[in-house]
This record gives sequence, C-alpha cells and structure tokens, in this order.
Amino acid sequence: MEKPGYVLVITPRHSIVIEWMSDLRGMLTVMGFSISSVTGSRTLAPARDKEIRLTTPVHLLTALSGEKDLAQLFPGLELVILENLELLDPYYELAVSSLRRVIQTQPTRVVGFSASLNDATDLASWLDVTPSAFHAFRPSDRDQSLKVVAHTFAIPHSAALFKAMARPASAAILSVRPGPAIIFVPSRTQCASVALDLIVNCTLETGAETGYLPPDVSPEFLQPQIIRRLRDPGPDGAGAGLADFVSKGVGIFHRGLHAQDRAAILELYAEGVVRVLVVAREACRALPVRAAAVVVMGTQYFTVQDDGAGRQLRNYTLEELAHMQGRAVRHGDMGHFHLFCQAEDKDTYLRFLEGGLPLESRLLGSDQLRRWYRHHRDRGHIRNKQEGVQALSWTFLARRAASNPTYYDNKGTRDDCLSRIVDELEESIINQVQGGPSPVGTTAAAGQL
Repeated sequence: MEKPGYVLVITPRHSIVIEWMSDLRGMLTVMGFSISSVTGSRTLAPARDKEIRLTTPVHLLTALSGEKDLAQLFPGLELVILENLELLDPYYELAVSSLRRVIQTQPTRVVGFSASLNDATDLASWLDVTPSAFHAFRPSDRDQSLKVVAHTFAIPHSAALFKAMARPASAAILSVRPGPAIIFVPSRTQCASVALDLIVNCTLETGAETGYLPPDVSPEFLQPQIIRRLRDPGPDGAGAGLADFVSKGVGIFHRGLHAQDRAAILELYAEGVVRVLVVAREACRALPVRAAAVVVMGTQYFTVQDDGAGRQLRNYTLEELAHMQGRAVRHGDMGHFHLFCQAEDKDTYLRFLEGGLPLESRLLGSDQLRRWYRHHRDRGHIRNKQEGVQALSWTFLARRAASNPTYYDNKGTRDDCLSRIVDELEESIINQVQGGPSPVGTTAAAGQL
C-alpha cells in the first residue's frame, strides 16, 4: 500500500494562507485532498492521508526549532510550494534555507512563484532549479494587453491632493464603462471620502443621478436588498453609509469592515451591481477580484512613528504596486492601469513596473539573523566559525553577496563575506553577554539549519 504524502505550501503572510484556504477547499475536497493551516509540531507530523498543509515562515521556523534528528523530519513530504517569493524577508529566507538543507537527501520537489523580477537567476540557483525548469517573465510578457499610464501631481500629500485626483480617477473609470474598476487609496479612513468624490464627479460628468450603477438595476429595488445583506449599512465617516454607496454602484473594501460586509461587497461586485470598488492599500493583497481598470490614487501614506510622537510619510513598496497592477485585466482590447503619483517618483515606479522588481536579501544586519545565529550557537548546532560560514552558505544572501558585491560591501570572495558576517554575529553575542541577559524570545522562530 502506498504511503500517504503531503504538499507543504509556504506563504509570507497569514492573510495569504486564509485566501488559499477559501479558494481551494471545495475543489481539493472533490479531488480527495484535505487542506489545513498548520502551526507548531503539526507542520512536521507524518501524513495520514493526501493533504495540503499551509504555513508561514515564522511557523515553519518555530516547528524546526530545537529538532535534533534532521533525518526524521518531514516524512512523506512530496512537494514544497513557495508563494510570493518577491516578499522574501529574513524569516522567509531563513525558513527556506533551513528547509532546503533538511530535505536535501529526500526526493522532494520544490516549486517557487514570484512576481516578475528584473533578474531571477540567483533566486533559481538558490532553490537549485535546473535551467530547463526555470521560467522568468517580464511584466510585459502577458497574454492580456495592459496599458500603463502615469499621472503626476505637484500637490503634497493632503486632502487637496485627493480632491484633485478625483476627477481624472472618475474619467479613468468611465473610459472602461461598463467594465468594473478598482481604486486603491492610502488608508481605510480615506475610502468613504474618495467614494463620495467619485460619485459626485460621475454625476457631474454624466448627469446620471444613479452614479456608476448599471442602467438595468433600480436603486429603489436595490436599497432594501442591500440593507438585508449588510451587517452595518449605516454612515461611514463621510456622511454616507455602505448602503448609500452601493446604491450608486460603489463599494468599499478594507479590514476595518465586518467580515460579513466585506463578503457582501465582493458578492455585489461579482454580480455587477458594484462597478467601482474603493480599496485601502493595506488590503491590496487580500483582495481576490480583478477589474478592467485599476487606479492607484497616490503612492504615499502616513504611519505612526515608533515612539508615538507623530506621523511619518512613507512611500508604497514596489511589491505593493506590482500587486495592485496585477489586479488589472483585459477588457475589450486591453486592461488599464493608472498610477497617480508625485512627479519625482514617476520614472522610478515605471522602470520597475515595466522591467520587473529587484530582489535582494534582507538578512544582513537583521535582528532575525542575530537571534537565529545565537540560538544555534547556544544549542551547539554551530560550534565554530567554519560551521557558521557553512550554515550561511545555504542562504539567498550567500548567492547575492557574490553576484552583487557592492550592495553587500563584499570586497573579496563569497566565503570572505560570510566569514565577516559570522565575525560580526559573534561580536554581537559577546556584547549581549556582557550587557546582560539575552532578549526575551531569542529562540522563538529560530529554526533548524
């Protein structure tokens, strides 16, 4: 009798795990697979049936922490799927490095997926992917044509900026009518005000009192239907509520909404009642739908400083913008992606959106690397400098230090760079010992390498 095996899917964020669970559960059940989100020792448990396990890098490292008999780990693991590798952070890199070493003698396949990168050869080499199994695509290599347009603004990040953006955003939406549109805004607090501005501009430009609502849908019939489906249809900060927006063909999507309301808005979007979906930046990766036109209204947002003393203006990451761009699909001849940004940022954003994202290791100098290294020194997994260099040789950092030496301040060979890093890690351990006890959580999510 054939032994049961399982597939391990590693995603950088728990929200992606939830999305996978929602999208695949029904289909996999029909195919005879079970699917589950796993943490702790369950990640390493022997398979009892055909199953797919979803986990995050932090949970995988926690499961591997403290294991002694590496040969007995992951019995029955047949396939590893690495999702969203463009989001490779220190936890993700350490988790994959640890896992690759553990399964190096097993007949386990590894498959990785990423957004378009400007150079993915080192990533493929790190995952030990053969040239025949490596496929890299530029953002322009798509079967669905996409028109990318950048609109620049000289107004600083403020309420006046979004007022100025409302009219061209409404024009972009109407240009693909009746195709749906997604509007990304910096924060959930701006969703309602932007939705209201879009409705006002639509009314001024088209003369239609029903906003973006399809002509075959009656607002009078729709209103009681909406109220029954929404948990909180009342006012939402701008003097209007979800029900009022939906009655004009506009929906709002962010994590501050009740789960029932988010689900109802997505259902109305799928049914064609909601034609414009206003989405907060923070929810861009959790959004499971696409549109004929995507408009990114601004590429900056405020965040509270670490000391709580004030707010700091930050730029969207390239990964966030690439994910937003990926929500645009063809409608008629092509899809449309409109980027509203400051004039000085236009060339940088377009260069990477058209040529692919850069990917470098974030491990060097990170707290995660220091905690991981000290954990293994304390447990005797790394006993000397040579073993430290050997452990680091499994990382993506080791690949990039040789390919891009200037970025990593590498003035010699790859091993020279890794040796210097080990010296710095040893020095940090000495300083911690002299300064007092190690920080709480030193061994948390340290992983086994």
